[in-house]
Amino acid sequence: MKKKISLILTFFLIISLLTACRKEIESIPYEEESTISSGEIIDFFNPDGTLYSDTTLISELELPVETEYTSENTLVSESISQTSETTTKPVTQETTIVTTTEETTTTTTVATTTAVPITTTVATTTTIPKATYNPSNYTPLNYSNQIGIWISFLEFQNVLKGKSESQFRKSVCEMYDNCVSMGINTVYVHARSHGDAFYVSDLYPWSKNITGEIGAKPSFDPYEILVEEAHKRGLSFHAWINPMRTVTEDDMKKISDSYQIKKWAKNKNGTYIVNVNGTYWLNPAYKEVRQLIVNGAQEIISKYNVDGIHIDDYFYQSSFTNSFDKSAFSSSGYSDLKSFRVNNINLMVKEIYSGVKNINPSVLFGISPAGNIDNLYAYHCADVKTWCSKNGYCDYIIPQIYWGFTHKSAAYDKMLGQWCSIHTNKNVKLVVGLAAYRAADGEMENEPQVLSKQISYFKNQYPSHYGGVAFFRYENLFKPSSAQKSKIQSELEALESQLE
Repeated sequence: MKKKISLILTFFLIISLLTACRKEIESIPYEEESTISSGEIIDFFNPDGTLYSDTTLISELELPVETEYTSENTLVSESISQTSETTTKPVTQETTIVTTTEETTTTTTVATTTAVPITTTVATTTTIPKATYNPSNYTPLNYSNQIGIWISFLEFQNVLKGKSESQFRKSVCEMYDNCVSMGINTVYVHARSHGDAFYVSDLYPWSKNITGEIGAKPSFDPYEILVEEAHKRGLSFHAWINPMRTVTEDDMKKISDSYQIKKWAKNKNGTYIVNVNGTYWLNPAYKEVRQLIVNGAQEIISKYNVDGIHIDDYFYQSSFTNSFDKSAFSSSGYSDLKSFRVNNINLMVKEIYSGVKNINPSVLFGISPAGNIDNLYAYHCADVKTWCSKNGYCDYIIPQIYWGFTHKSAAYDKMLGQWCSIHTNKNVKLVVGLAAYRAADGEMENEPQVLSKQISYFKNQYPSHYGGVAFFRYENLFKPSSAQKSKIQSELEALESQLE
């Protein structure tokens, strides 16, 4: 009888303890869902500068921006990509029960498992969808040796701004005829100089150097005329863009809110786009920014029969302080800001190159950096040694060696020798940029017929590297001031024999 009473007491004791355990388990708080402020979105970069691509707990990684595109390939919105997963997490707790009877003492361990729901919020870093542009079947017109000239927005201020279609076409024909008569075979023509467009674009506003008002649609397409008339004369046409520099602070206020640069100016100022002394600059540290730049190049190739895409030396500037990309750098994994920036420019250049080739593999991609190699690394973070030695960055490079033979620190022959020493990839053409605007002014004005002498020196001293020359810019050769006219005329006469 005593044994039966003991067993009954033991049973009730076990039931009591199990009930207590259940209450204790149920009191365990659920893991709360992580939240993040949309105003504190920061990209996370691997040490090589690429965006982190794995699915990561939100406690480890801030949510990135997911960019959406319309069917017209225009960047239209930003949204946070966030998913919540609710799962059940088994929680096991062991309870030790000691039962004592008159005859024996028994120790029993009871294991109880309760399914506790756990909500985990994760952030998925997604690749920015690439805008899809139609592949171009156009067969580009290009020359083994480029004899080129830049036609910039400064020319457009005189021949395009406020002009009718017929007036503009007449001026374009005159410009091109002058180029052909001199022996020029390639023109680098501004398509986008300040985050604006001289062509029909879904991504950038119309330039104010057409109608006088930024964003105002003209009655004709200037770029269609520019390309058409160039090809009529056998001129290779390269669309020239400044990838990072965009509009001024005043112009930013005037353009439509639909443009991505305007959205970033409102929501990403100081990260994706940065106001430096009244001008907004795109920050290539971010994949989304580089993709916009790539899309801009692809858009031109898909809409116009251009023979090349061309960028110049507007990379990082000496005026950029550490605050320009402080946020991106702090989360990059880099310890050295200069190395971080060099990597960003390399990524941008390589992605533009690939983007161009994806639309038309035969279209050339060229770069015109500043002429002093040391300064390129010190101030612009332009890794020209890599671009001149490895595939996948550019098809041609035009260093702006804008000094004469007598310059004290950057003499033409000295600078040219340095460029030829790093030019080791035969797949990359070396074309030398010459300063027509200095030929009649500054230290070069005391060197008669300096431009023709510079070409001759390049041909004779470095024949295996010679890929042509280019002149900055059109008006300096063909529309000089009255004070410079006689000097420039002498230069033109001497150039005829060199450019035959």
